[in-house]
Amino acid sequence: MDFVCRECPEIVRNRCIEACNQSPSVKLMMRRAFEVGTDTREMWNRLQMNCLLQKEDLDLPPRRRSSLLSQRLKEKGGIDPSAQVPLSQAPDRPSEISQPSAPPQSASGVAPVRKPEETPATIPARYCLNLQEGHHRVGLPVQGEIVLGRFDLMSNVSPDVDLSCDDREHLTISRRHARVIAQVGQHRIEDMGSTNGTRINGVKLGLGQQILLRVGDRVVLGYCAFRYEALPEMPAQLHADLPQARLRVSFTGQWFPLPEWGELIVGRRDLVVGFTPDVDLSDADEVAHVVARRHVKVTARGGRHYVEDLGSANGTKVNGIRMRLGELRLLAPGDHLWLGGCVLAYDIEDL
Repeated sequence: MDFVCRECPEIVRNRCIEACNQSPSVKLMMRRAFEVGTDTREMWNRLQMNCLLQKEDLDLPPRRRSSLLSQRLKEKGGIDPSAQVPLSQAPDRPSEISQPSAPPQSASGVAPVRKPEETPATIPARYCLNLQEGHHRVGLPVQGEIVLGRFDLMSNVSPDVDLSCDDREHLTISRRHARVIAQVGQHRIEDMGSTNGTRINGVKLGLGQQILLRVGDRVVLGYCAFRYEALPEMPAQLHADLPQARLRVSFTGQWFPLPEWGELIVGRRDLVVGFTPDVDLSDADEVAHVVARRHVKVTARGGRHYVEDLGSANGTKVNGIRMRLGELRLLAPGDHLWLGGCVLAYDIEDL
């Protein structure tokens, strides 16, 4: 009997995932895939090698042959006493057996026409700072904070969001220029004592002053002008023409396209051992020194991308939050990967 893992109860599916012969990171990726709807037939085939429902179905005793009395009762609309109800479908208490209810009727005896339920307005789950002259969206966290600035290897300062390439013509961004504090989806911005200041709608922030951001606000750091706006979310079901996902090196502006399926290693090449990663950051100037040879692995499943740290010396952060070893994180448009100080911006075209 074939089972559709997507329709399986979550508690049973998680037991199947735990029983499969896969690494902890792959098991975590499987759970995330079912959560966002990117599970595949190949994933089902792996799980069904140890499917609990298949084992239960094989272990069921054979059905008894219906007696002549039960056949007559069944023909008259009675209950077949030989019918067996699977244990997984049987109610725990008699009170849980649902009875068919009659449709509601109005005073005239005619059932009222049901009105379609109103769909609530969609509230954006995330917001971003969208660079007005360029191609850089800074996705802001729902909770926590991120620091915007520029990379400086000499002082070992590496912000969560590197604006070095965006500010390459004016050089007005400080190493730790401003920070954005998120609380339950709302965002406040604070200047961190930058040389050229931070302005909100033309008003310069004082040192330590925090301003609550509202949709449409113009945020200027030095000469980099951003707009605070809603960040589009990935569609629940991806269509055939998948948008192109890319990684952008914030220090140099170099773009790396990501595949729809497969795995790739992000790091830097080492000619001594003869190793070159799939995404080679060796040409990212001085920022490449903080990147490990095998820093992170990006796993692509149907246009969705997951990132995992591979035990790098300087660690990995996503939107300012450090990743644990073996943790698998689903990326969203506007996310920023901090690889020891080298920042990569993840985004998707036409979204």
